[in-house]
Amino acid sequence: MFPRALLLWLSVIGAFAAEVKVIEQIVAKVNGDIITRGELEHSRQALEAELKQQGAPAAKMQELLKEKEADALRDQIDQLLLVQKAKELSIDVTAEVKKEMADIQMQNKITDSDKFHQWVQEQSGMPYEDLEQQMKNRSMTQRVIRQEVGGRITIPKSELLKYYEEHKNEFIRQEQVFLREILISSVGKTPEQVAAAEKRAKDILARAKKGEKFPELARDTSDAESAKNFGEIGWFKKGDLNPSLQHLFKEKKGYLSTRKAWRLSKRSRTRSLRSFMFRACSRRFAST
Repeated sequence: MFPRALLLWLSVIGAFAAEVKVIEQIVAKVNGDIITRGELEHSRQALEAELKQQGAPAAKMQELLKEKEADALRDQIDQLLLVQKAKELSIDVTAEVKKEMADIQMQNKITDSDKFHQWVQEQSGMPYEDLEQQMKNRSMTQRVIRQEVGGRITIPKSELLKYYEEHKNEFIRQEQVFLREILISSVGKTPEQVAAAEKRAKDILARAKKGEKFPELARDTSDAESAKNFGEIGWFKKGDLNPSLQHLFKEKKGYLSTRKAWRLSKRSRTRSLRSFMFRACSRRFAST
């Protein structure tokens, strides 16, 4: 007959064992790191979201997903090995990925962080943190390939030029300008308030012309939603701009423009057509 204490201990162990659940199924182990079934599913979701964004037809999407699933585990193992190598080389892409996520948030005009995290989950089918980690892994693998493989390849400039001439149309990008704004609103104001708003706008313009930092001015004085992002309203092609602002493409960096409703805009940066095209060709050629 078992002692009572032993029986009690066994019953407690049994109770705990009954509550054990499998949280994640491990499908592979690589140098101490694991790949789970959930990670494979996240990769599938990311590919599906990318295909949807590209407008792929439903039938074609399913065909591409099936092709990808056949190699999913192998691709995940390859990526994990490259991520491990990136860690060995102390490659840190945190700032790069944070900036990429911030750009996505700005482009979609979502100022609230919680709402942006929710939007990311709706679009990608995975939590914000998981997508961010996936982007880090992607950036680290690309950096390792460029550093360890691309850095050892020397391609004659004549070959680069030949490739560029044969694929010139693939590297065309329209010139763009990056703008910030300060808005002093007159909507719903009395004539006295409108006069005060106009004076305020002129004072802010004078401060900007004297050299005060435009981002901080926008944050502290603008009535627009963009104030939360230091006045950033993003990159614009010429055709996307209000006709009254298209002259900015002829102006220098830092040029200040005013228009009605007391909206002050500043040209901050330029993406030129010429400087982009051959650089992009060189990068693509080196990575093939």
